[in-house]
Amino acid sequence: MLTAVVGVIFATSISVLLGLADAAPSSVLRTGLLLGAILLLSSAATALFAGRSSLGALATGLTALAAQSMVFMAPIHASSLSDEWMRKLISTGFMLILAGLWLGGSWGMRLARRAGQAQGHAAFRLTEADRTVGSTPTPPPSRRRDHLLSLPWVVAGLALAAFLLPRSYLRAVAPGIQTGPLMLAAVLVSFVALAAAGASTAQSTLGARVTGPILILVAAPALSNDMIPGGHLVSRLLPYGPDAVVLAAIGIELMAIGWGAHMARRQGRANALARLRSGV
Repeated sequence: MLTAVVGVIFATSISVLLGLADAAPSSVLRTGLLLGAILLLSSAATALFAGRSSLGALATGLTALAAQSMVFMAPIHASSLSDEWMRKLISTGFMLILAGLWLGGSWGMRLARRAGQAQGHAAFRLTEADRTVGSTPTPPPSRRRDHLLSLPWVVAGLALAAFLLPRSYLRAVAPGIQTGPLMLAAVLVSFVALAAAGASTAQSTLGARVTGPILILVAAPALSNDMIPGGHLVSRLLPYGPDAVVLAAIGIELMAIGWGAHMARRQGRANALARLRSGV
């Protein structure tokens, strides 16, 4: 229950921070501090979810999805929001992206924890077999293929969402526009692609842990207000959005989800070994 409450607070907090950061992207110091706060909150929440329960990650995704659904169902969509930063936040699509990544990430974290427990049991059996005279232990299966496939899987999910979401989402939340089936289908496919990218951490977290920092590095020149060369890279790669602030936030969340699943796997393995060694 604690992790679920933290998940709700976490989703709300980083959404507010992202909205404030994106409302004034020209202020380098302010944007950097707000993104740093998102990084700290994401790291702390992820450590809790990995150590206690993936229910917190699920609550994070559901909270973001509920907020996004309320905007979709409002008669004038984003224009029904009172504050400018809230309208700016909704227009970026970050809430939908956050929901997709964390809902998929919660499933990935859950499966990673179970896989870690299975690895712990296998490691214990391997140790016992190694102590038996005349027995040749069977080595555990290699995870190289999972690691190799994780990076293109995450990149493909993000690329599909980057292609479909900006074109369809902005129209879906614009006032006075009737959302047709094709528009909703594009948003739904983007959401599923993001969830699949987050869920890929069940097999390997390498893709998420590598792609996240890359997104942050790509966004860094634009965030530096031309102090770092390459400030127009984001606008050229993503002419329809998201902007550099949102891209950096996506990188932070993706990196957090990857490390969360990694820690959950290690935690599951350690717990399984501890129980077996204690004879429980």
